[in-house]
Order: sequence, then structure tokens, then C-alpha cells
Amino acid sequence: MFLGSIIYNKRREMNLTQIELANDICTQNTISKIEKHNIAPTVNILIKICLKLNLSLNDVFSDFADKNSDKGESILDKIEKDALMGELTDIDNKLSALQGKLNNNDMKQYELITGVVDYQKNNIDNSLFTLDKVLQLTKSADNDVYTLLAYLFKGLGYLSQNHVDRAQYYFQMISDALNESTDIQNANELEVLFVCKTLANSYNAMKLYEKAYQFSRCGLNYAQEKHISYFLDELNYDAATAVKNSDNSSEEYEDYLNLAYYLAKANHNESLLATINR
Repeated sequence: MFLGSIIYNKRREMNLTQIELANDICTQNTISKIEKHNIAPTVNILIKICLKLNLSLNDVFSDFADKNSDKGESILDKIEKDALMGELTDIDNKLSALQGKLNNNDMKQYELITGVVDYQKNNIDNSLFTLDKVLQLTKSADNDVYTLLAYLFKGLGYLSQNHVDRAQYYFQMISDALNESTDIQNANELEVLFVCKTLANSYNAMKLYEKAYQFSRCGLNYAQEKHISYFLDELNYDAATAVKNSDNSSEEYEDYLNLAYYLAKANHNESLLATINR
């Protein structure tokens, strides 16, 4: 069911007019356009609508996610997604099963996954070595998502070893590429948002709050444009952290933090909820 239909049906069920629903949220015209599927609401407006209609965020965000579910995923794509999400159960066996069955074009993705898994398992030196093989395969082309992901995990690897300057070097390479465009030729939406949220989090950790805010906003804008919900809780939390430590208003901080909290609840992100509650 489309998002607009969910809101329309629930509003009618609660005997609310469009004006009553829009009160303190947005304009009646905006509600009308959302219900007619003419526009997608911002995340902020959507959460306020959900709270007013007692709608589950899981329900409405699954509506966004369903738009991506019809897209065919290769076996490598599914394994890569697991690796990026930190879901490593049986991943070594899945990779082993692919050996000898991959063409040359698949090898950069395969090696990238191997490097990510090594990073996740804290085998940093192995990870860095494998990620260099990825860069050889991509020829370090900055319009190739596997180049950017290799830079990202090399930066994370160096950051974990307290080599901050080296980490910043690789993060800056990604920043330069994304300043041109987030439309990377072979990137899927999960990969783009993973890069944005990881950079935002890393820059916050390095106390480079302006950069952290830049990439959290980049991710949030991209998610809004594409109508997808990956990492929205973490992106909002990173934006809140960046704003809190800058000269921006406390009201903006509260908005981001509240969004992060409600989205984390919807996603059952217990780790982030614990962080927010602290």
C-alpha cells in the first residue's frame, strides 16, 4: 500500500479532517498532496503525522523500503549488504562457495567484501592489504563505488590504529568525489547512505563537526530524494551530535535527536537507543 493511502485511511478512521491533521504539522495542501501521492513528506513531517495518527513507523517506512525490494540482487550484492550491515554469520562460507565462479568484473566487489569482513573482525592489516587490491582493480577511479568503499574502510582501519592523518586523507578523497555528485555510476542506495553515515560518524569521532554535519545532511537529503530509509536513525543522531558541538541552535539539535530516537525505536536499534538514553 502506498504511504499516502495509509495516511488517508488512518485519518478517515480517526474522523479527522485534513485541516485537523495538518494542525501544528504542515499545511492542509501538503496533507492533500501526500494522500494523493503527489509528494513524499519530509521525515520530520512524517514522524509528526505518525504520532498524531498512532501509526507505526515500521509500517510507513516499510512502504518506502518496498520500492527497492523488486530490484534484483546478485549473490555478491546480498553478501556485500550483510558485510556492510555487520551481519557476518556464515559469510566466510558464502564467499568460499563463490571461488572460481566469478568473472574479472566481479573480483573488485569480492575483494571489497573480503576487506570489509577482515575489518569487521579487527584483522586490520589483512583488511588494508586486501583493500589495496580493490584499488588496483578499480584503478582508483573516483566514479567507482568500490574505490570509495575501499577508501572508506582504509580510513576506518587507520582510524582504529589512531593514524588520524592517514584516515583523514582517505576520507577527504571520498569527500572530493561526492562533492562532484552522489550519483556514482555503479552504486546502489545502501552503499551511498552507508558512506555518508560512516563519514558523519567518523568525523564526529574526530571532532570535525562541520564535516560531520555536511555528510549527515548529504545522507538525509539523498534518502529523502530517493524515498529510502536506510540509516535514517544514525544519520539524524550524527547530525544532532554535530549540531550540539557547533554554534547552531539548540532547537535544531532537539529536532535531530528526537528524529533519531523515534527512528531508532522503529528500527529496534538498541545500540543507538542506549547511546541516546545516556
